[in-house]
Amino acid sequence: MRARVDQLHRQPGPWFVALGGAGMFGANFYLYGSAGEWIAVDCGFALNPTPSGRNAVSVPSLAALERYDITLSAILITHGHEDHIGAIPHLWRALDCPIYASPFAAQLIRAKLDPGLTWPRLQEIRPLEPIGIGAFQAEWIPVTHSIPESHAIVLEVAGKRLYHSGDWKLDNQPVVGELTAQARLQQLGRAGIDVIIGDSTNASVPGASRSEAAVQNGLQDAIRPCRQRVIVTCFASNLARLHSLADIAFDCARYAALLGRSLTHMHSIGRAQGYLPGRPGYIGPWELGHLPREQQLWVCTGSQGEPGAALGRLAAGSHPHLSLEPGDTVIFSSRLIPGNEVALERIKQGLKEQGVELIDDDMQPEVHASGHPPQDDLRQLYSWLKARYLLPVHGELYHQQAHMALGRELGLRGLIPGNGDLIDLGAQPVKVAELPWGLVDLNPSDKPQASSRK
Repeated sequence: MRARVDQLHRQPGPWFVALGGAGMFGANFYLYGSAGEWIAVDCGFALNPTPSGRNAVSVPSLAALERYDITLSAILITHGHEDHIGAIPHLWRALDCPIYASPFAAQLIRAKLDPGLTWPRLQEIRPLEPIGIGAFQAEWIPVTHSIPESHAIVLEVAGKRLYHSGDWKLDNQPVVGELTAQARLQQLGRAGIDVIIGDSTNASVPGASRSEAAVQNGLQDAIRPCRQRVIVTCFASNLARLHSLADIAFDCARYAALLGRSLTHMHSIGRAQGYLPGRPGYIGPWELGHLPREQQLWVCTGSQGEPGAALGRLAAGSHPHLSLEPGDTVIFSSRLIPGNEVALERIKQGLKEQGVELIDDDMQPEVHASGHPPQDDLRQLYSWLKARYLLPVHGELYHQQAHMALGRELGLRGLIPGNGDLIDLGAQPVKVAELPWGLVDLNPSDKPQASSRK
């Protein structure tokens, strides 16, 4: 069922097609079109585990744009996670269009680009201030997530109002960053939302989100009884976690240091953007290494079992700045991403062989909180938005199905999109054609264990 050129270039639609991020995690790249004008929301990469334990990096294929002569007017960024911005350095020259992003996400994008080359026009947005982009009007709505300046994006086009949720959760105590703009969401609900294109990651999980403030308390409860060195591994982009761990170190009479380039890079940007205070803060690894073990709190990369990250090197006994000893404790303040089970178990085994104590969110759930909405969060948001239809994205098919089932309980109709499905949003969403899609490996020498290609 191939698309017709006149559908994509003449008919008002509006149209929606995911070229990554539907039926899979990562490579988020969503296109919206009307009468020949097209924009994209997000442009991220995907990570696929390999037998070596390294991750193979892949980016969305642009075959659909090339085959149907689709030119993007803009890329709109919801937030700064790699699965939403990581493909920009690899695809932007082919896309050659402005990028609209918050100041924090824009800084993360700039840091990826070679300053000696000509790169995209980065337009820094202001939340809650609509921007006209051709046939589209776009408004960024602040939402809480596990990275600052996360947004949903409301698009008005061809007489329809579309709510692209981005990644989000409800958190009244986020530690770092803004609260969700509840009043604006309720106002949008009164005006009328036609379609939600929504995050499905935790749609099968009952209950409500745990706040970052609760995680700070949980981490402090886990760290305070420890008698020797403590190592906490978490996602580098979680500035709230870095903020909390600096406070915890101070409260527990410890000093803290960062291990891993992505952590030090993100910490630097967080400080520059005003999200991380200087005191209490982090000292250099060489300073911390000379202090007594009971005064050391290390924060390191490698929560997903990456062998080259700091935690992987600690587990292998090969880190240049630190060697672990029996009685040390490693805390996994993170969620395992599906596909990394084998690599992470290898890391944990290496730590156990050194006599290190392990704590993860299965043992003490309070040491981590997901950045994605479980069922109670979804119910709350959808009660504010009062939308008519739902397209579940950002998740594997199982997560999308759980999301759609919950949506139907709440009176939402809709369908589950797959990558490449061209969906007409002019009335009740309906799939009308299929566009080519795929992933392009950036490091083909690392063969993924499984591929998401059709």
